[in-house]
Order: sequence, then C-alpha cells, then structure tokens
Amino acid sequence: MARGRKPDPDKIVPFVNEGGVPHDERCARLAVQLKPDDLSEAEAKIWDRLAPQLAALGRLKNHYVDVVEQYCIAVVRLKDIRRELIAEGETYFVEGRNGRQEKSRPQVAQYNETFRQWRGLVAELYLSPAAERALAGQGDLFPDENPFSKLGG
Repeated sequence: MARGRKPDPDKIVPFVNEGGVPHDERCARLAVQLKPDDLSEAEAKIWDRLAPQLAALGRLKNHYVDVVEQYCIAVVRLKDIRRELIAEGETYFVEGRNGRQEKSRPQVAQYNETFRQWRGLVAELYLSPAAERALAGQGDLFPDENPFSKLGG
C-alpha cells in the first residue's frame, strides 16, 4: 500500500537525456510511426538518433517527415564522400601538353553541394546552435506598447 500524497501531474519533472531534452515514450513512438520505409541502414540510424529529439521539441510532424528524411540522406552522403576523399585525397595530377596539373576530384564538388544542402536543412529544422538561438530570440512581432511612443512627445 502506497503512503503519502499522490504526485501532482503538473509538478512532475520529466527525465531528460544527455542533450537536456525530456524523454517521453510518446516521442519515441511518434518517431517510429513516422519513420520512412525506404531509409538505408545508415540513414535509419541517423533517423533513430534525431527523430525522437525532434518530436520532443515539437519539430517532428507528419508534414516534416520528408525534410527530416532528406537530412538523414544528406548526413550519410556527406560521411560517405568524406571517407572517400580521405582515402583517395582531394586532388590528383594529370600530365598533358600544359605540363603537370593538379586537379580536384569530382567528389570535392559533390561534397560541397551536399554540404550546402545539409546546411539548408539544418537551418530549416533549427538543428544548429545559431538557428536555435534565433528561434528562441524572435520575440513578439507586435508588442503591446509602441516603442516609438516615448520618442519626442
């Protein structure tokens, strides 16, 4: 038999994970429910890490799934291209009528384009510290008091 007062549900502090985001089984279930079927194994790992956190922050909704999916794809692609560039190097040399020339591998351009796409998705999902600060600092667009009312009369 339990003794003492029953806890007030409004005053219960939820457990938080290492990122400070409340752990909620509903968020985990939503992430599983909305997970796209066609993700590769590596993309699914990114989804499983990110989607519950986005759900806890209110940023995982049915109509955002495609954006989050593209984010997962971009992360995996960035990592794959980066591994390839580390293994082979970013440049190669060719001999021609103009002598020996150093050229960039095509993967460098692919990496740069994928990085631009990833950075856009990070901004849309507010996944960077700067984007999150901007989200928190937007404030009220229409304050109750006119800030110009105190100027000159």
